[in-house]
Amino acid sequence: MRKKFLRNVSAAAVVSAAVLAVGGCGGNSGQTETSAVQTEASTEAAGEESSAAPETKEDENGKGTESVKTDQPSENPKAYLKEYFGVEVGENPDAASFLEDLKKVAGDEIAPLEGELTWASAVQAAVSAADYEELALSYPKEKTTERLKAHGIGESDVEEAYQAALACALDVSLISEEDGKRAAAGEGFTAADEERLLMKVAEANGDGRNYLGRASQPEIYGKLDQAWNSFIIFDDGQLSQVGREAVEQQVSTGYGIKSAAYNARFLPELTLQYGHSDIKHAHQLIGLLNSEDIDAKVQLEPKISIYQYLLEWGPVPEATPTYEVKQFGDLYLVYAVEYDLMLEFDNTEDMLRFDSVINDFAKKNEGNEEAVGLIYGSWWQPLYSTTRTDMPEDAYHQMFDCVVTNGIYSIHPFALPENKDSVIEKLKEMSDGLEVEAVERYCNTAFYHYLKGEDYQ
Repeated sequence: MRKKFLRNVSAAAVVSAAVLAVGGCGGNSGQTETSAVQTEASTEAAGEESSAAPETKEDENGKGTESVKTDQPSENPKAYLKEYFGVEVGENPDAASFLEDLKKVAGDEIAPLEGELTWASAVQAAVSAADYEELALSYPKEKTTERLKAHGIGESDVEEAYQAALACALDVSLISEEDGKRAAAGEGFTAADEERLLMKVAEANGDGRNYLGRASQPEIYGKLDQAWNSFIIFDDGQLSQVGREAVEQQVSTGYGIKSAAYNARFLPELTLQYGHSDIKHAHQLIGLLNSEDIDAKVQLEPKISIYQYLLEWGPVPEATPTYEVKQFGDLYLVYAVEYDLMLEFDNTEDMLRFDSVINDFAKKNEGNEEAVGLIYGSWWQPLYSTTRTDMPEDAYHQMFDCVVTNGIYSIHPFALPENKDSVIEKLKEMSDGLEVEAVERYCNTAFYHYLKGEDYQ
């Protein structure tokens, strides 16, 4: 039953290395001590990488709205189901509409619902869609009674045909105890109930958000390290050839590869993507957010930044699992493991605050070359961006991520609006039928200066 949904990484991923030479060139930072020096040197001269930024939430009429922080931030099931599954739950769901929506989330192999839609029948269908059917069938009568009782439900409260499914759904947290009692009581099944249940099915099937935890959780720092330590160089031969030709033909000064297997699958309207090469910086950035009372869901996505290695930098370093220089004739390319820190904020207010927090505590400026009072690894031109189009015009600027995709892998050169069409055309010529797409993004001012070649800060 598992749909195993992998959203195309092109809609959400931006690779720092992939900055196009047309209208602004970009380099990358590597993983060795030598490359770190090169990174900082190149930043002082021109600039660094970029990734993601905040956004503004809209109401149903498309207008910007002020958001309010809550102790229990919404998971936004309505927005999530629409974004990732094309599901828009009607005001009064019935058996037919619920089944159709469930198929969009979990696949077509779902048995039809008999009779009227109730909480109990919806739970039974959800148990099957979430791949718990055999587990539910393993519950003997005595165990079913005991498990329902453990969740505060009497055996006589539930129709016998639904008892095992309900007990199983409670045991695997597919539904809450509150909803279990509502199902037992025969309460109506509302649109909000359907959205919540469909979201639980998606999560059970691995098709919901893919993240390490929340910034406010103490264990998030260890999880960042564990994720980072698992990243090694990965590659796709066909995409590497496209990227190499782009560098050789000066379409791009570098490119990067990402894998959709790591895609956070966050809500675009509340998500920013922030690129860097040092995990210590990510630690301190999360701490900085906590110090500013900003919380967010956190995912670390690896990206392999690939850019030209100049022999004037010194002897080619010895290869490691996270850093390698490969030779292609006279061309030397660095393959370096870096990351995009994906952050889905709880509300628009915090998304918009992010830019000022970075400018105050994580960005170098003239007069503070030593980065006094800034977090570790602060850059002249930090890079963050968003797919949201209604960002403040004085802080965010249009650019395009020119994505080439092959299966779960993709490369991401950047282009300015005036160069986008020519870059896409050249990439299509090189890509031999692969999917090529220009994804509109809005990046922070400092990185935009870098793309334009106008300023070093």
